[in-house]
Amino acid sequence: MGYPEKRGDYYRARFKRPDGGYGTLTEKFATKAAARQAANDEEARIRSGRWTDPNAGQITFGDWANRWYAGLDLALSTMQNYKHHLEEHLLVEFEDRPLADISARDIDAWQSKERRSGYRPSSIKTWRSTLSTILADAVAEDLIDANPAAVRRGRGKRAGRSSRRGPEKVTTDALGALLIAERAALLAGRDDEFIIVLTMFYTGMRWAETVGLRPEYVRSRSIRIEQQLWEADDGVFHELPPKDDSYRDIDTPAFLCTLLAAQLRSTTQQPCPCHQHTYVFTGRSQSAHPRRSPFGDWIFEPAVSGWFPKKRASEQRRPVPLAAEPWPGRPLRGRNNQGRAEANWLPVATGLTPHGLRHSHKTTMVELRTPEVLSHERLGHELEGIGGRYSHVTPVMRRELLDGLTERWNDALDTRAADRPSSPVTILDRLIAARRHAREREAALKIISRSSPNREPGNQLGRSKEPLTWSG
Repeated sequence: MGYPEKRGDYYRARFKRPDGGYGTLTEKFATKAAARQAANDEEARIRSGRWTDPNAGQITFGDWANRWYAGLDLALSTMQNYKHHLEEHLLVEFEDRPLADISARDIDAWQSKERRSGYRPSSIKTWRSTLSTILADAVAEDLIDANPAAVRRGRGKRAGRSSRRGPEKVTTDALGALLIAERAALLAGRDDEFIIVLTMFYTGMRWAETVGLRPEYVRSRSIRIEQQLWEADDGVFHELPPKDDSYRDIDTPAFLCTLLAAQLRSTTQQPCPCHQHTYVFTGRSQSAHPRRSPFGDWIFEPAVSGWFPKKRASEQRRPVPLAAEPWPGRPLRGRNNQGRAEANWLPVATGLTPHGLRHSHKTTMVELRTPEVLSHERLGHELEGIGGRYSHVTPVMRRELLDGLTERWNDALDTRAADRPSSPVTILDRLIAARRHAREREAALKIISRSSPNREPGNQLGRSKEPLTWSG
């Protein structure tokens, strides 16, 4: 049984620990009866199995976080994300604090400080989720009684749109993707970036899946997703299974198959030094693989917005300097390129990111009324519930989607050619010319059909409904 102990002008509560020794509560009590009751309550928690050693919670958050992280065995990308959350945000605030001293009020105050620093609500929510995971494991180890980072639902707030929800993801359409692809090729000085952008838009592939695509997985009518090439912070590429093990086949329109075949013919098929494999897309300069940040910052973002990012925090953003001809403008390089500029690009889809092309593909499928079971299959997701159990992909679904994507592609080519019937990007210039010849042939067939009303449809000069492709 617990007992009170006189200590000067106050009492402290003493209780029998599970190991047979006696422990002491840190709280000071004014009366003997209050100290005795607190000691008895502590022993009641021990007997019921709800007791946590109050001294265990004196381990600092930093020490516990290091132990917690060292015990993880997760995907490299997840480990890297946890490392960023800890080093850049959580340890900065809580490293020297004992676990038992971290309260829900402290965590709310930290969130408010992060918001005032300009971080996005969605990012802060992710960091708090990591903090909650760390403290939940501390509860499981009997270091603390409860998880102060656990989200308390409701809390008296009215229902409605979440205040933590970020802005909608920016997407683009087929014409926007074509214009961005053309600009990306002009900025890179080669056709590879043109094909990368269109591949991501028309398949919904993730960036790491696109970079990790090997030639043997580019088939006559589909792309096989067998791995991803994930880039760590140190610049090392790791060949990993697809995210969430989303192995799949993605049906590809004929025009995209042709573009990928052209890419394979133009690429030097030399194994990369890091994995001894060949890949469809190679990096610029000395890099064996396209790198996410250089592509996003210096190719994709300028192609989307018409502006280069800041090299340093003290500098200003700069518009892409262009020579006005040939249209849509040739990026100028070298000294005083801003002073020599004759034109600049207007934005295509401000805020669009490479991952936004995956969102754009999903949005396009919604517009084409693609069944969810096929949409989920292409994106590497599982359709839950009754729809996932009883819905199945059929050849009709696949054909209708490919027809719809091909129609969007041809419409985008027609609109682009209406502005200028040529392009400084060689592969696009050939595609525009092939599309023009196809339209002229269709017009000639219509004239022949009207002049020969008795001709059977099957004899109209071999007329075909196959989508337009270019081979060269």
